[in-house]
Amino acid sequence: MWVIWFGPVVVVFFLVGMTISAVLLRLGRLRTARQGIVAVALPFVFAALPVLALAVLSLAASAFSPDGRALHAELFGPGPVPARERMLFDAFGQGPRREILLRLDASPDERARLIALPGIAPAAMTPAAFANRGLGHGLGSWWMNPVGLDAPARTSFTDCPAPTIYAADGFNGWRELRIAFCADDRGSARPVFVAARGR
Repeated sequence: MWVIWFGPVVVVFFLVGMTISAVLLRLGRLRTARQGIVAVALPFVFAALPVLALAVLSLAASAFSPDGRALHAELFGPGPVPARERMLFDAFGQGPRREILLRLDASPDERARLIALPGIAPAAMTPAAFANRGLGHGLGSWWMNPVGLDAPARTSFTDCPAPTIYAADGFNGWRELRIAFCADDRGSARPVFVAARGR
């Protein structure tokens, strides 16, 4: 359900509860003070149902969705896994439509392992096209924002100065694997973005 529809759904449930309360009152079924309190609370109980359903669905999604370690293994196969706090992931689809997007604050060793992947070579993809891979999924809050080396101080941790895009198609079964290395030397952990599509 789109978030834009959540408010109206809550209102509709509230109105349904209010209608039931009004019908009970009109039929004379509310004879005691306790029944009256229940009738007053009924619209709020109904309005809480979609909120409760959304909370249960969110908890179920987080409980059953693969964690960062599993997604890292799906991307790169077995091997060392970076610390969880240095990775952001999102995954979409299944089978040939499978897509995984990763942001990694990579150490020099991790960058060296990525640049040494079998068959890796510079890609013809532009930084703007690579950025659109994440923006198309609504990941603007953490996905790559390409900027030039002459840009002033970074305004966001998503800024990626002068990204260089590499392709490692076929690695670990991915039909298309793209890696963007950011030319940022202000720390030992520099951002790297990975977009894998099709298995």
